[in-house]
Amino acid sequence: LRQSNLFEKRSELLSRDARVLLSYERARAIGLAHGITLHDTLDLTQKFWDMHIDPIMVLDGAASTLLTIQYNLVAGTLAQYAATTRPDLVSLVEDILRWDVIGQFCLTELGRGLDIFRMKTSATLLPTGEFDLHTPLPSDAKFMPPTVPVKGLPCVAIVFAQLYVNGECRGPRPFLVNINDGYHMCNGVTSRLLPPRGGSAPVNHALTSFHHVCLPPSALLGDLDKSNRMHRDFMSSIWRVAVGSLAIGSIAIPDLQMSSYIAARYFQRRHVTSVYGNPVPILSYRTQQLPLLHAIAQAFVLRALYKWAIEQFMDKNLDVRVRHGVAACCKAVMVQHAQFANCALSERMGAQGLFEYNRLSNLYSDIRGVSIAEGDILGLSMRLVGDTLAQTYTLPLSTHPDGPLALHEISLFDEATETVSSSSDFTQAFMQYVQPRCQLMVESMGHRMAYDAAVDQGVSQCLVDLYLINAIKTDAAWYVERGIFTRQAIMRMEDTALSAALPRLDELLAAMEVEPYVTSPIISDECWQKFSRTLPVYSSPQAEEPAQPTLVLERAR
Repeated sequence: LRQSNLFEKRSELLSRDARVLLSYERARAIGLAHGITLHDTLDLTQKFWDMHIDPIMVLDGAASTLLTIQYNLVAGTLAQYAATTRPDLVSLVEDILRWDVIGQFCLTELGRGLDIFRMKTSATLLPTGEFDLHTPLPSDAKFMPPTVPVKGLPCVAIVFAQLYVNGECRGPRPFLVNINDGYHMCNGVTSRLLPPRGGSAPVNHALTSFHHVCLPPSALLGDLDKSNRMHRDFMSSIWRVAVGSLAIGSIAIPDLQMSSYIAARYFQRRHVTSVYGNPVPILSYRTQQLPLLHAIAQAFVLRALYKWAIEQFMDKNLDVRVRHGVAACCKAVMVQHAQFANCALSERMGAQGLFEYNRLSNLYSDIRGVSIAEGDILGLSMRLVGDTLAQTYTLPLSTHPDGPLALHEISLFDEATETVSSSSDFTQAFMQYVQPRCQLMVESMGHRMAYDAAVDQGVSQCLVDLYLINAIKTDAAWYVERGIFTRQAIMRMEDTALSAALPRLDELLAAMEVEPYVTSPIISDECWQKFSRTLPVYSSPQAEEPAQPTLVLERAR
């Protein structure tokens, strides 16, 4: 698939509209290549999870966005009903999985953000048994889902709205709504195309509103009954968002693999003149080696974490809130590592790190989107820490409780517990002192989980050591304050681990198996020459193309 014409095209040279259409084609091709079925998306088979860490997912961030919406949020939600109370939906799910129909998931509103339980979009039961779907104000429009007509394919959406029966609000419910026929919007549905996000592959994000759209009785997914646990039922209806937290968070794994491979090959290729007057690759400098090897170590360790997290998430004996908590911890730490690596490695590529054709700037922007989609990390962190301090449930304990990361995690939560318990106002103390540290606390849990998984699954010791040191450095003050390590000791530990891993660089790069997916032209002279021949040329008749020297000391062009 990577060698197909779909992925050989350099999308950065295309117009926005052409790029959007190309991303839909790529999303369809990836999905069909993996052969995801209703069974896979309903039962969350290994095939479903593996799709998200396929390196091809990071070649086009827009395609991966469209794919996860289509297969997880839409097909996954509908499959749950198709397998139980709505067998009539089976054919629609299959159409969505074949990309004969585009599916969208309209949940978040422009004026609500994370406070989506209090959404304003309404669906009023009519005497005929039909529903009147309506957007009261512009701020109540559904925000982000790409609902504009595309490729002549019909589009349906799962739209969440407050259900009103006889004037009584019965809480948010999902409705299946026809959005457009691929050419024109359906009656009463308006989609306003938003400008591109900037920095990432463009998705045709939109604002979607409804003006008294009449829906048939079958549009309601679920029943009309009034619930005495509205919020819990609502969370249950959007359970695929939690699946997405873990699934799209895992895209950070091929992201780290791709960014580290591109950087490594460039660092090997790019030469400068040393203090002794001879040409040396910039890889010979510790300034390049440190962020590179840390990123590689994180890619291997997070792969182990993902495997462990899937087992936890699929364990139906665990409280569903525990499973969601594990997903939140994984997403937080995966995004944290990927974003730091994308930024650090691109900076060390100089001006080349700024260009879209070299991928790292795009990868950074794509992962920014991941951090918000299917559960904003900060919001997930605040909820998880609040529940933990209230002892609502307990996440899986460390398999290495005497390790430094486990001790760090316990200490952070002990400090937070003492802070809120010593206050006369739990809520105020939490918001004032604990809330600003929630993401750090959740990341500490993620670090510990990743370390435990890597050790338990036998990840190479030098990579585990590098991962451990990096996690310690995120809050080095705590370790120094507690007398566990000195700053000098941390630096020497890092140097020892790096020295053990560096001789294995080419072996580690090969083990990641991403080379066939790399499109960046700066990984070799041959790739750069091939790329440069595709660039528009502005010249004069007298100008001559300079001959390529056999040895170039300053190779960044």
